[in-house]
Amino acid sequence: MIKEWAHALKAAGLNVEALDGWQMRAASNYAYEPAGIMLHHTASNRNSGNMPCRHIVVNGRKDLSGPLSQFLVGRNGDILLISGKRCNHAGRGMASRIEQLLADVEPPDYGQGLYDAPKPGAYRNGNKHFVGFELEADGIGERYSDQLLEATVTACAVLCVLHGWNPLTRVLMHREWTSRKIDPDLRIPWRKLINDAVENGTFDIPEQAEPPPPQKIRTMRRGDIGPDVAGIQKVLGIAADGHFGPVTELHVRRVQQKAKPPVTVDGIVGPITYALLISKQKRPILKEWPTNVL
Repeated sequence: MIKEWAHALKAAGLNVEALDGWQMRAASNYAYEPAGIMLHHTASNRNSGNMPCRHIVVNGRKDLSGPLSQFLVGRNGDILLISGKRCNHAGRGMASRIEQLLADVEPPDYGQGLYDAPKPGAYRNGNKHFVGFELEADGIGERYSDQLLEATVTACAVLCVLHGWNPLTRVLMHREWTSRKIDPDLRIPWRKLINDAVENGTFDIPEQAEPPPPQKIRTMRRGDIGPDVAGIQKVLGIAADGHFGPVTELHVRRVQQKAKPPVTVDGIVGPITYALLISKQKRPILKEWPTNVL
């Protein structure tokens, strides 16, 4: 079935670029037995273009070998087919989610996964079982384009039909797999749309709230104090005393220096830097971005 991905997606009218050697490109030689789809977002700057994370999703990071997903969907609806093998995108999550998946049990709608498992064997690496879709979005309020929505839903529907998967039981959000993650955006009823596309051959693109204006989002910098600062410090893995001092600024700069695509290295936590922080393999502390006016 996997070898038919490219042909089936193009036959559905999607603009697909299949990388040379995609069928054999893999992040590891471990077993790959796809049984469902997992959706992610890249946390890229909303002003950074159509597919700014192409290089990193294909090739990986210093701390994680690529590919980081089988598919990447650009803001204009272009689809990059990267791999037909196992990729490093899901990581560890709830073993019960795998059991539900294989038993075709519909998961609780948009529930949050549990990462700190209460007993041995309660979590599992999901890379073996999931086809990953990375969607170019910042994850902090950016409105998905209609083109990205249509391409993602259509592509997932095509794969579900091709593999005989029920979209209501075989499509999972990254946030449902593990509490380490908050993606993708919950404004979109992904499973319902994909199921509509499978059953009816069509679906309605839902209305989305407009993203908050960047100037309305509180920026944190040296000298600031409070629980919001403490939350950022926890994400950084440093002492959470709630005081934005030189140590906090240093750690923020280190995150900014490693960013791809590059961002301004100023030690200030604004929406772009916050997106970088939550894209790291750390559990986000803030339930939502603080909306205090500057």
